[in-house]
Amino acid sequence: MLRKDIFKGEEAIILENNLIKAIVLPELGGKIASIYYKNKNFELVFQNKDSIYKKPELYSAFEEFDAAGFDDAFPTIDKCKVKYNGKDLEYPDHGEIWSSSFNIKAVKDHEVELEYCSKILPYTFTKKISLDEKNHINIQYNISNLGEKDIPCIFAAHYLVNCEKNMEICFPEDTYEIVMVQDSIRFGQSGTYYNYKSKNVEKIFSRVQDENADNTEKYYVNHQVKQGRCSIKYHHKKVEYVLSYDSEKLPYLGFWVTEGGFRGDYNCALEPCNGFYDNIDIAGKNEKLYYLKGGDKLDFHIDIEINDI
Repeated sequence: MLRKDIFKGEEAIILENNLIKAIVLPELGGKIASIYYKNKNFELVFQNKDSIYKKPELYSAFEEFDAAGFDDAFPTIDKCKVKYNGKDLEYPDHGEIWSSSFNIKAVKDHEVELEYCSKILPYTFTKKISLDEKNHINIQYNISNLGEKDIPCIFAAHYLVNCEKNMEICFPEDTYEIVMVQDSIRFGQSGTYYNYKSKNVEKIFSRVQDENADNTEKYYVNHQVKQGRCSIKYHHKKVEYVLSYDSEKLPYLGFWVTEGGFRGDYNCALEPCNGFYDNIDIAGKNEKLYYLKGGDKLDFHIDIEINDI
């Protein structure tokens, strides 16, 4: 079933079946603001703390707004400057998508298709969000370069979920090394590497601290992954959140967590992405920057499941 409603002051598309209720906000980047699993009375998505959403503008700072829900970071995560078509261009903080209003292109019983035309570059960004009859949400992405010049870009799934101290983070099975990309009291300076296949290391990186730790962490799998599947197990609720995605199109995987260190929030995100890491300059220096070629398109999917465990 699909219907329209108002959620925290915003026009919303509700996708709902007997197990799942998902709320999509077309005018706020097409973000998924809620995924509620009825079987376990479980809200997966980290919620906006305010009663209504503030409307960001194109170059707004991400941290000054809700910093909640499932957003798409494109064409960057960190604010940065790039050369495009011989001119200097600034990419906004967390990209252009999260702050932009999407047009509703098509609506079906359990599916909505949203489209946005960039204000800074010649591309369109389309996503089709559907809910099947059970516990599965599918997002089909299409990013089309309408220009002649290649666009240097990073896509990252910035999907913020609620944290619990006893939850377990499961990286793809072929993960063998982790690298810190910000300084950490627990894990050392940015650039510190860990052998993920070591039993103790895997255990440490599968857990988070409690919400009063006043800490944040950001790290990546330090290589391309071939298995596009990662998950978080909420043992207290006996629920597993699973992300499945095109690892050929999104070969890198980041992880962000705030344990009270960012605005007192307690959330985390598994972040499949196509560049390593976070902004155009760093990814370029690492020779792991994606270029969307002139006249070409990038198609990929991300699937979200909530299962009983």
